[in-house]
Amino acid sequence: MIKGIIDFCARNKLMVIVGTVLALAGAAYSIYNIKLDAIPDLSDTQVIIYTEWMGRSPDLVEDQVTYPIVTSLLSAPHVTDVRGYSMFGMSFVYVIFDEGTDIYWARSRVLEYMKQFQNRLPAGVTSVLGPDATSIGWIFQYALVDTTGHNDLADLRTFQDFNLRYALESVPGVAEVASVGGYQKQYQVEVDPDKLRAYNLTISDVTRAIRRSNNDVGGRIIEMSGREYYVRGRGYIKDLDAIRDIGLGRSPNGTPIFISNIANVSYGPDIRRGLGELNGIGEAVGGIVIMRYNENALDVINRVRQKLAEIKPSFPQGVDLKIVYDRSNLIERAIHTLKHSLVEEGVVVALIIIIFLLHFRSSLVPIIVLPVSVALSFIPMHFLGINSNIMSLGGIAIAIGAMVDATIVLVENAHKRLEKAPPGVDRKEVIIAAAKEVGPSIFYALLIITIGFLPIFALNGQGGRLFKPLAFTKTFAMFFAAISAITLAPALMTMLIKGRIYHESNHPVSKFLIKIYKPFVYVALRNPKTTVAIGLMAVLATIPMFPKIGSEFMPPLNEGDVLYMPTTFPNISIEQAKQYIQYQDRVIKSFPEVISVYGKAGRAETATDPAPLSMLETVVQLKPRNEWRKVPEKRWYSSWAPEFVKKGLRHIWPEERTIRYDELIAQFDKAMQFPGWTNAWTMPIKTRIDMLSTGIRTPIGVKIFGNDLNEIEKIGLKLEQSLSKIPGTRSVYSDRNTGGYFIDITPNRDAIARYGLTLGDVEDVIEAAIGGMPIETTVEGRNRFTINVRYPRDLRQNIERLKQVLVPLPAQSPAPSEKMSMPGMGALDPEPSSPMLASTDESDGYMVWAQMENMGSSGSKSMSGGSAATQGMKMSGGMNQASRNAMPSGGNAERYSLPQGGANIPLGQIADIRVVTGPPMIKDEAGMLVGYVFVDIDQGQRDIGGYVNDAKKIVAKEVPLPSGYYLKWTGQYELLQQMTRRMKVVIPITLILVIILLYLNFRNFTEAMIVLASVPFALVGSIWLMYFLGYNYSTATLVGIIALVGLAASTGIVMVIYLDHAYERRKRAGKIRDLNDIIWAHMEGTVMRVRPKLMTVGTTMIGLVPLLWAQGTGADVMKRIAAPMVGGLITSAFLTLEIIPVIHTYWRLWQLKHEQKKMAS
Repeated sequence: MIKGIIDFCARNKLMVIVGTVLALAGAAYSIYNIKLDAIPDLSDTQVIIYTEWMGRSPDLVEDQVTYPIVTSLLSAPHVTDVRGYSMFGMSFVYVIFDEGTDIYWARSRVLEYMKQFQNRLPAGVTSVLGPDATSIGWIFQYALVDTTGHNDLADLRTFQDFNLRYALESVPGVAEVASVGGYQKQYQVEVDPDKLRAYNLTISDVTRAIRRSNNDVGGRIIEMSGREYYVRGRGYIKDLDAIRDIGLGRSPNGTPIFISNIANVSYGPDIRRGLGELNGIGEAVGGIVIMRYNENALDVINRVRQKLAEIKPSFPQGVDLKIVYDRSNLIERAIHTLKHSLVEEGVVVALIIIIFLLHFRSSLVPIIVLPVSVALSFIPMHFLGINSNIMSLGGIAIAIGAMVDATIVLVENAHKRLEKAPPGVDRKEVIIAAAKEVGPSIFYALLIITIGFLPIFALNGQGGRLFKPLAFTKTFAMFFAAISAITLAPALMTMLIKGRIYHESNHPVSKFLIKIYKPFVYVALRNPKTTVAIGLMAVLATIPMFPKIGSEFMPPLNEGDVLYMPTTFPNISIEQAKQYIQYQDRVIKSFPEVISVYGKAGRAETATDPAPLSMLETVVQLKPRNEWRKVPEKRWYSSWAPEFVKKGLRHIWPEERTIRYDELIAQFDKAMQFPGWTNAWTMPIKTRIDMLSTGIRTPIGVKIFGNDLNEIEKIGLKLEQSLSKIPGTRSVYSDRNTGGYFIDITPNRDAIARYGLTLGDVEDVIEAAIGGMPIETTVEGRNRFTINVRYPRDLRQNIERLKQVLVPLPAQSPAPSEKMSMPGMGALDPEPSSPMLASTDESDGYMVWAQMENMGSSGSKSMSGGSAATQGMKMSGGMNQASRNAMPSGGNAERYSLPQGGANIPLGQIADIRVVTGPPMIKDEAGMLVGYVFVDIDQGQRDIGGYVNDAKKIVAKEVPLPSGYYLKWTGQYELLQQMTRRMKVVIPITLILVIILLYLNFRNFTEAMIVLASVPFALVGSIWLMYFLGYNYSTATLVGIIALVGLAASTGIVMVIYLDHAYERRKRAGKIRDLNDIIWAHMEGTVMRVRPKLMTVGTTMIGLVPLLWAQGTGADVMKRIAAPMVGGLITSAFLTLEIIPVIHTYWRLWQLKHEQKKMAS
């Protein structure tokens, strides 16, 4: 079939050219519309459940919110992990689903389960889903600053929350815009408890009055004069005076009581759990743009920038927006790095082809086929939704050299046929015959290269998500290269291969190669045992190198920006965190490589950010690398050469170089050593992915599972001590599970019962008066501000003042026949304890003041008794006649009273108040409590796998675990282990598939195994080059080794094809009689065909070299893919040119002897 396709395409050039042009039009459309990003989305399918229960401690949130949610979701379909975080007033639950689960299906399943556990949550607590975004959704961050002094932090936060945020959320592709820092404006009513007592009011009365005084209503429609008038009742609070003028009731003499009489009303900040700081100069309000799932990051960022440009004129006077993180810079740098390498590879490959062929028109065939195949690769990328990023483009980059192998063999074979063609023969027929001769075999070779990459498709988790785009694009590229080799290439060959063709004996390059290669192959064929022994010694010498190379899951991907994440002990106040972060930012900003520094303490207003105040996150934007400082570099001549010699040598070997990234981070770390802080240096995207996938923000983490937080913390501290001693450790920090400070107020149940109180009465005072609570929200146009009621700060600033907080006692309601009697007075009905006009039951309307009877001749008196129960009671007479007539007969006035009124008792008399320690944050996973130990290592000194192996041994000796507790090593190490286990299964299966394809090509199992023997020899070069370059085993190097297997097999196929052709031709001529004849036949198949073999190996190997010297974003990953391929191709070339001919020769000798025996018998 392959021969038929070649023949058809060679004879129908116009049809092929038209089809190619149409395909290229589709490729152009795909390239223009393909999504762009820096790296593939590595995040798991996850749904975040966020629940706010403000004011509650972490243990209360854990017991009543997080635990019910976590246990409800453990049995949800396709859920692999459920992690919960309980913080002050907040709960975060991360639900991780199986790989490949559709995110919107997952969200709908979680919504179903939310209906089930909602009734298990406390009253008034409602869970919400986080945005439909992934861990790499933080694509753009900005800070709002005002250098003119016109706007304070509250004004900036108001503008951010109610103007800018909504404008940016309207941009297509934006899932959420999270605010951070500044002050959220709030109406604050600070109630004076002494004045409350003087007016016989409670804080509940104040709260109720404010709630009843903040509303607009509608009165439907009134028709007047033939027109409709809409009726509105206007009552929203819009300023401070509206609150001050709220009435609480009347005094006995009819004077209104306003909130301004008992409280100070002012603007103030709401409680905040996060702040932002810019460049060490002070606080700044920030915003984080979070991209929706499966959107084009570059397009979304461009649309955000356009929207900012549109609304910039509407910014308040003096407000400026500073961009502190922009993913588009990373995307453009990454794409530029790969584009530059692709162009370099294309140029190098083209030069090699031209030099080897010395026929420009023939060289155009592979030179044209290469970009056509690359362009066509974008069509399936676009329709399968594969982004254009450093990994997908990297797949094309590592395939470029191999993509032209088939076309090179076709063109070179046509040259060889034309050299030997008799005069007057039809050139077109010769070219077609040459293409059909090697076409099927070379097609199989490309297919083997493709099949050899199958293990990459079997990767799962982060490794799979990172490298599958590379595997897809490499497969697409090789597929279209194979298709082009049997369609476009034959058509171009018949059009372009014209004119004088150099005979190989007259070809200067071929003559040089034959002169060099012929003695080597002759000696090898005449000394087979020595040749094979040399190859085996090379393999044996490599075996000891395997354990000397470390292991890691992924090499660091240099994003161009830095994320500095220092951690301190829990319970740091937000003001203290502000001081530290400002100083830290100022130090980092002093480095000349830094553009901007934006620090965040605590969390942003988004479910994707569960950061506590004790963890800072500082985004450091770096300048382009060519603008970094130069550092001295000692050269071989630096110590002895005189200055005039050095001047000349410096042009070739300069004595200075640009500071490296790891050196810059080391300088950062040295400058940022602060007592009580543990540093961690990472990168923004990597950190978000790691934190949301494993919960660990450092390369290595240890999770401690158990049932008691105290014991978990003890184990964590022991781990911290043990791991810090291991060489290569940069920092170790164990979560302090019991390091938080709490003021526990425990009511005495006997005492509160004696005073007629319930536990709820006391806790209402704790919640409202001490803690303060937002009771209402004002509506001021687009803005919304909360109203908070609480005691003044000086009444709740220490334990002694808290003990003096007054708890109102319930009024005692005697029976109608009971009277209170006093000396010289008649029986009295007790009056209500509060002058509030509004009843406890709001439907009761207004309360009527009770009149005192038998007061004597004096018209009105006010008296106070001495008992605690009657303290503060006021009596009044002189009510109007109508009121008197409303009284029951006999002078007994019916009393209407508030249950909250009456006397008060200090909180300290009915409750125990003390300071205790407890958990500042509670983590649980799979229904168990868990503690984290974060380990940051210097990956320039230690590999992750080797470090963890040493750490496990030390921990086993020094950290005994109680029964019911266990450790889980996680972070990148966990991902490395998952990848290793999977590859142990997939790689053998792939080798079997390669053997099957080789057998289908040669129809001979022995020849298939001869070709496969190239694999161990190829690994020799891979291991040695990785060792010399200091690269660890990682997913990236494994990808390079897997790609090498296919390439090594492909070059082996080319060699065996030429050996078989030479042998069969001589055999048909009757020239194969003994070993000497076989050797000369194989000398012809090797020496006379050395040019195509070196061209295929050379284009593949040298085409990869530009990746080894690439600089910039993504280059570190691509270097580690290319290095084992380049090293392996070097040693594979030695095997292909020397050892395969030897093994093949003696296999043919065995065949010949076997045939001669059969003939003799």
